Amino acid sequence: MAGLGQASWRFRARVTVHAPAEVIAERLPPAVTVEAVDDHTCVITAGSDTPHMLALYLGVLDADFEVTEPPELVEHIRRLGERYSRATP
Repeated sequence: MAGLGQASWRFRARVTVHAPAEVIAERLPPAVTVEAVDDHTCVITAGSDTPHMLALYLGVLDADFEVTEPPELVEHIRRLGERYSRATP
């Protein structure tokens, strides 16, 4: 995600994660930028060539999150949520 040559990524995401920065930083590659907002919240700024790859990283966080940007990632997460909802009885 962020820090991996961010300027070269087609999509840049800004995501608020409802978990401590230290916890989230342990779940992501060292090159990812994780900024603490307070003791229970952090912001991740990330880059990828596809919204799908960004969504994969967010899925492994095991924490609630809110996508601020880009709109393509917001839509991709929405579609994934609908797909996962259909997968359960």
